[in-house]
Amino acid sequence: MHNAEDAIRRFLEGDQEAFTQLVREWEGRAYNLALRFLGNREDAQDVVQDTFVSVFKSLPSLMDPNSFPTWLYRITLNHCRMRWRSRTDDVSLDAPISGEDDESIGSLRADSGNADCGDRLATVDLIRKALTGLSEEHRSAIILKEYLGLSLEEVSIVMNCPLSTAKSRLYHGLRGVQRNLQRLGVR
Repeated sequence: MHNAEDAIRRFLEGDQEAFTQLVREWEGRAYNLALRFLGNREDAQDVVQDTFVSVFKSLPSLMDPNSFPTWLYRITLNHCRMRWRSRTDDVSLDAPISGEDDESIGSLRADSGNADCGDRLATVDLIRKALTGLSEEHRSAIILKEYLGLSLEEVSIVMNCPLSTAKSRLYHGLRGVQRNLQRLGVR
């Protein structure tokens, strides 16, 4: 975290290269959130670009550099929600998921001759479909907690809600994933 605080301070003092350092350090995490939320690589890349444009414009208003990670995740999540809402077609649990070529899946595909690899790909696809069928709030809580490893307190900060609401969204989201997986034939 020290690097982010230092880069923020230097950027605010006029060092433009410090912002580039921030982007390099944090774009992967923002991309991971966007990809998991949207399920589409191109949309995730666009969201990351929009996020860092917003960060560049708003960084002078960040009161506490220690809060940069949750602040960045909140901005990313807001851009994800805007992108999600702008989609004209609703995604069905039966529809194929696009953008399945993120790094983890791409590395699994490299060994597609392996039966275990095919099983893992099928599992990843089912989980993505189950997540896609959730509300934005439930999907966000699961991604922030389970995929990005944030604490429940951090999830509540990113989602701008009380801790009890974050816990409830996570609980109901996980139940929704379970129901969606059952509808997809997973027992």
